[in-house]
Amino acid sequence: MEVSASVGAVVRAERKERGWSLDRAATRLGVSRRLLTQIESGSANPSLSTLLSIANGFGIDLTNLVAQAPGSRDAVLQTDNGSAAVLWSTDAGSAARLLVGMGPLEMWVWRLEPGESKRSDAHSAGSLEALIVNSGRVEVDIEGGETHTVDTGQSLIFAADVDHGYRSVADGAAEFHLAVFDPIDSPAGR
Repeated sequence: MEVSASVGAVVRAERKERGWSLDRAATRLGVSRRLLTQIESGSANPSLSTLLSIANGFGIDLTNLVAQAPGSRDAVLQTDNGSAAVLWSTDAGSAARLLVGMGPLEMWVWRLEPGESKRSDAHSAGSLEALIVNSGRVEVDIEGGETHTVDTGQSLIFAADVDHGYRSVADGAAEFHLAVFDPIDSPAGR
C-alpha cells in the first residue's frame, strides 16, 4: 500500500474510532478540513510537520501513523528498509525514511544531495538527536549553539529542544542514520 493511502486509512480509522466529524478532527489535529479530506482519501502528500501534528492530535506515535505494517507493543521489525515510509523528499533526490520507532524513539535514514538542507523545529525538553554519517559530510546547525561538521564515519549527539538543521557540505550526497528521542508526556512523542 502506498504511504499516502496507508496514512489516509489510519487517519480515517482514528477519527472514526473517536466519533469525530471532519470539522472537529481538523480543529483537534491542527489542519484544514480540506487537507484532512485529501489525507483521508490518500490524495495529499502532507509535510512532516503536518504528520507530526496529526499524530500528536490523536495521541499516537508518528510510526503508528505512517507504518504500513504495525508492530507489536514490544518489537517493531522493518523487514526492508528500502520500502520504509518516505516522509519527505526533494526533486533533487534528498529524502528521509522513517525506519522504525516505538514510543519516544525513532530511527531514520536520510539522504541529502550536495548543498541541500533540511530544518527542524525544536522538539520537547529532554529531546536528543544522534546521527552516524555513512557517506559524505553533514553540517549540523544548532540554534543558539555552534555548527558541527560530521564526516563519514563520525557521529554526533545533541539536545534537540531548539531549532536545528542539517546540510550536505560534500561534493556527493550525504547519507546518515538519525535517531530521535523525544520524551514528551503525550504518547505521540511530539
